[in-house]
Amino acid sequence: MEFELEQDGGVTVAHVCSESLSANNVKDFKSKIANLLTPDARIVLDMGRLKFVDSSGIGALVACASSLNQLNGSLRLCNLTTQVRNLFELVQVNKLFQVFDTRDDAVRSFSS
Repeated sequence: MEFELEQDGGVTVAHVCSESLSANNVKDFKSKIANLLTPDARIVLDMGRLKFVDSSGIGALVACASSLNQLNGSLRLCNLTTQVRNLFELVQVNKLFQVFDTRDDAVRSFSS
């Protein structure tokens, strides 16, 4: 699993470069995202390319958010595809994350 990273005003934007986040690649996701989980980190995870997330992927996202909370950091999600957004709503995991329609809205939310 690869990320395209960019910085925007002290916020790290990580574009997920995969169509799925599942048991097949969740270990690699956790390994790569771990490098970004630092004290006070502000991370936006752009999920615009993800078409499929399974329970392992949801677990990895929850673990990532939890780790950041312990480090006084914060995670935002953006650009969820219809399939992923519907899944998040179905299993009510959308209540655990701050989800934004666009990358810019997610980055701006750190200033509010």
